[in-house]
Parts: sequence; C-alpha cells; structure tokens
Amino acid sequence: MITPDRKPRGGELTDGQKASNRSVNRIRAAVERAIAHLKSWKILKTGYHRIMHDFSDILRTVTMLEIYRAWG
Repeated sequence: MITPDRKPRGGELTDGQKASNRSVNRIRAAVERAIAHLKSWKILKTGYHRIMHDFSDILRTVTMLEIYRAWG
C-alpha cells in the first residue's frame, strides 16, 4: 500500500513530495471509482449469499462486464 506523505508539524511539503502525493491520489481515486462501480452491481451490493467457491467466478464476470460497459 502506498500512502501520501504527511505534512510535518510546523513545516511544509517539498515540491517533490507534493508531486508524489498528486500521483498517489490520482491512482487511489481511480481505484475507489472502480470499486464503487463494482458495488453498483446488485449481486455485490446486497451481499453474496451463495457458495464461496463460485465467488471468484462471479466477481470476474462482473468485472469483465463493467470493463465492457466502460470501454464499449
């Protein structure tokens, strides 16, 4: 996990740290949006109540459908 640099007490971040934080935040925002899109699928939003053995296949299918929707 990558976390942004914190501002030191009574100080400021360097320009390099600010640039690093921007790129970390850009990646984190994209991941959070992707997770939000997956949660909009009813099977994932209401809770999965089936055999856990099938969950990875369901998640893979939902993910591929979301990718198809976004790029299609």
